[in-house]
Amino acid sequence: MKLVTPILALVAALGFAGEITFSGGTAGVSTWGGTDGETVFWSQLPTGYAIVSQFYDDLYPAYDSGVADDVMFSAATCVNRIRWWGEYWNGTGGPVDSPIEIYLYLDDGTGEAPTLPQHTSAIQSWMINPGEYTEVVDGSYYMMEYEFDPWLDFAPGQKYWIEIRKAFPFKPIGQYGWIQSEPVQLSPCVQGFDGLGIVWWTPGTTDAAFELVFDDILVLERSTWAGIKANF
Repeated sequence: MKLVTPILALVAALGFAGEITFSGGTAGVSTWGGTDGETVFWSQLPTGYAIVSQFYDDLYPAYDSGVADDVMFSAATCVNRIRWWGEYWNGTGGPVDSPIEIYLYLDDGTGEAPTLPQHTSAIQSWMINPGEYTEVVDGSYYMMEYEFDPWLDFAPGQKYWIEIRKAFPFKPIGQYGWIQSEPVQLSPCVQGFDGLGIVWWTPGTTDAAFELVFDDILVLERSTWAGIKANF
């Protein structure tokens, strides 16, 4: 594994079972050590609790939440995979094979938040169905990966914000959140939570745990399939 930019990690916040909370889970340890064949362009490793980032299809619009974190590159950068860490609480536990929503925003000009309104102002979005991403246990967390197709290009010197959230009902499944990470790179992650009075996009005190990578194995798989199709 080739690590190109600095890493991160942490801070805390607790939730109480049975009531909707803005954060929860258990601050644990990740055992992730990377893989060969990939270049890590951005890395913020998990170290803290989970910050709720979830679409509640049984409680919307009274309750709606999301977390976004920023990223910026000095040179044009292409990635084909995103990896992030989450956790479940207040319900049946994980993993939950549910839809995932990923949104890519431009900065709002302040350097401290994405554009508004949330979701509809995103410059790109991915509505990911169950089975289209992977989710595995990583220590006390859950690590998820999604392959961008087509691959995702970042312009140099432009600050972007990435929001990731799961979509499933609060009852009986519970809550899901994006794991904290520190020290903070660029600006802290931001959160919105209708129903708990957290205005979109309120700054937190930590980052969120994710990595942006280019995996050469995905290139090989794609070229192999192209070769197979060409023979038929």
